[in-house]
Amino acid sequence: MSDKKGESDFLQLLALGPYRLLGDRLVKLLPLFRDIEKKLPKANIRVAFAAYVSVMLFFSAISVVSIFSIVFLISWISGALLVNALLVAFALAVLCGFFVFVSLYLYPSLQIGGRRRILDEELAYVASHMAVLSRANMPPERIFRSLGDVESMGIKSIAAEESKNIIRDVSLMGYDIISAIEQRIKDSPSSKFVDFLDGFISVIRSGGDLTSYLLTSAKVLMDSARIAAERLVETLGAFAEAYVSLMVVFPLLVVIMMSVMGMIGGTIGGMGILFLMQVVTYLAIPAFAMMLLLLLDSMMPPR
Repeated sequence: MSDKKGESDFLQLLALGPYRLLGDRLVKLLPLFRDIEKKLPKANIRVAFAAYVSVMLFFSAISVVSIFSIVFLISWISGALLVNALLVAFALAVLCGFFVFVSLYLYPSLQIGGRRRILDEELAYVASHMAVLSRANMPPERIFRSLGDVESMGIKSIAAEESKNIIRDVSLMGYDIISAIEQRIKDSPSSKFVDFLDGFISVIRSGGDLTSYLLTSAKVLMDSARIAAERLVETLGAFAEAYVSLMVVFPLLVVIMMSVMGMIGGTIGGMGILFLMQVVTYLAIPAFAMMLLLLLDSMMPPR
């Protein structure tokens, strides 16, 4: 069983309890989350819309209650005043509940973004693979079945998942191959993949040369990938300069400047020099490093 299927099964089991508990009570709230309904199929999350909203609200509420109880008990046992214990527990509980809610709300969007990046990267190789199969006179349905079988070899592929969804609609829903592809176009996370499938359908309907279309698409996509790689190298060069400036030059200048100011004496904005040096060392530098890591992760290819 693939990791993706295991993750999907886990989400389905996770949603079962909250949906049974809250499902009927959320009818009036569902219109507030309509954007999630469109994102779930694109993210390949096999959980019903109402069930996912139930998960969001249920675990947000559970986190609020749990954090409030734990923090209040710890504060009370530690000897804090009742009012202070309540205020701290309430603030942390609301903050944690908000974090859980936002994380679950953004999870489909993050999944869509990750799937889009991987699918765009795979598309040139997928087109080449399909061209080879088409030249061997395989019909379109067999081509997509072959793509779907890639996962059985232990290779994680978003294109394989998309192909398996197309074949599922053909085998279980009774769609013809063109209708199944059109249905997948509506739920695909990648605009490039949508354009590729649109062209695929157009060639089949017009009776054109499918092999020629696939070979041309593969060449265009390969050229696009090469240009993107060249741009990535240039971007990484600029990123390296920014890294040296923020993580090497900036900390050294600040520490030297503050050390000199500390020997002279005085404060900055009423705050001691030693305290400011600790803020820069333990807060500012790690924060800059985290931002740069996140930026680098967003720029790099998914694999």
